[in-house]
Amino acid sequence: MLYDAEFVHNLLPQKAPFAFVDEILELQKGDPESPDESLRMPKIKAVWHLSGEEKFFGGHFPGNPVLPGVLQVESMAQAATIMTQIARPEVVEGKRPAFIGVDNCRFRAAVIPPADLTLIVEMTMARRTLFKYHGKIMQGETLVCEADFSAAMVK
Repeated sequence: MLYDAEFVHNLLPQKAPFAFVDEILELQKGDPESPDESLRMPKIKAVWHLSGEEKFFGGHFPGNPVLPGVLQVESMAQAATIMTQIARPEVVEGKRPAFIGVDNCRFRAAVIPPADLTLIVEMTMARRTLFKYHGKIMQGETLVCEADFSAAMVK
């Protein structure tokens, strides 16, 4: 583990019960000057531990809990926020992320708690305070969700 829950939860602008990243396993800051395109953009691998006791499972669905898809997308956006804060601090200082779009989102498998979800996010574009990302969520070896999404840093 690279960063634990205490570090992650202090860094995230979202707080419990709306914080959906628990630890960072890997983080590559990227090098915008690298001639190798695969090394230019930051990447993160994070984990969200679901116990099944989270309050939203009480209503989604009683007796048959399933993680809502919108929370899966939000967890990837939160991982992207952490990655951007660490990899591009000069751009995000004094700002917060505003989630502005989702494209090509697919839910491939239901997430039934308890579950440990691996969030894998890569920045695909950075222009001033606008960022685009590609994310996927794995439960073990199973791809459960993937999406392209974007955010702007605002005051």
